[in-house]
Amino acid sequence: MLTSLILQLQSPTAATLPANLGRAAQALLLRLIGASDADLARELHAGDGPKPFTVSNLVLGKRAKGSLRIEAGQAGWLRLTGLTEAVGERLLALAAQPPATVEMDGHHLTVMGATLDSAVHPWAGQSTYQALAAPYLLGGQPNPPSRMHFEFASPTTFRSQGQYLPLPLPELVFGSLLDRWQAFAPIALHPDMRRFAAEAVVLGRYHLRTRGMPYKQGGMQIGFTGEATFVALNRDRYWLNVLHLLAAFAFYSGVGYQTGAGLGQVRAVERRGKSGSRGDED
Repeated sequence: MLTSLILQLQSPTAATLPANLGRAAQALLLRLIGASDADLARELHAGDGPKPFTVSNLVLGKRAKGSLRIEAGQAGWLRLTGLTEAVGERLLALAAQPPATVEMDGHHLTVMGATLDSAVHPWAGQSTYQALAAPYLLGGQPNPPSRMHFEFASPTTFRSQGQYLPLPLPELVFGSLLDRWQAFAPIALHPDMRRFAAEAVVLGRYHLRTRGMPYKQGGMQIGFTGEATFVALNRDRYWLNVLHLLAAFAFYSGVGYQTGAGLGQVRAVERRGKSGSRGDED
């Protein structure tokens, strides 16, 4: 099961909070799950490797100089996704019966609604691994496009060989997606997908900016946001279909480092034109 729940929130009072509330969003998700399934919440908190959930930062108020300023009555939203049946069931229950209020970093927010419907909110949705894979793996598209366009909506970075890399290199983006798919999907993909991304996919047009985020012990983590196009140089139909499947999966799984704490929220998008873009020309 794949789920993307949007909690529609309103602040009853003014407040000043840290700009980065990803950890607070993760803690909130675990509390909400723990209210009905304490064992699952403990398992999610303690588990190593890729997390079967993602959270967004709080999308509400105005950020400046490391702080988030919220005015009384302002409305916004928070996104929680699940990549397993167990997490998905809890999010479905929350969509059907959301709490009256939630707390983030000591500040209480009123829950105005909750939705999994993409017609209500563009970052909401639900699917299954089988439904997501069917257009690409059951025969596949006969002539899939060689280009894929991504929107990196929250700061994104990758951890590779002990280093942080705030760059959308194809092998890092699609390698991260492959790791999450293999960890949680009931349908395994060919492991050579990683090699194909490294050898036959290049970064084309992009419009990115670096973003600094408060990190542990007063440090700063560098990530990037914006849009990027990936171009497959090899037109092999099978591998192109797998690339597009992983691009669709990115909406639920996120990409890169700390997706369970607000980073790496990403989705495949339609090309928005050439204005303001950088990189290779068509």
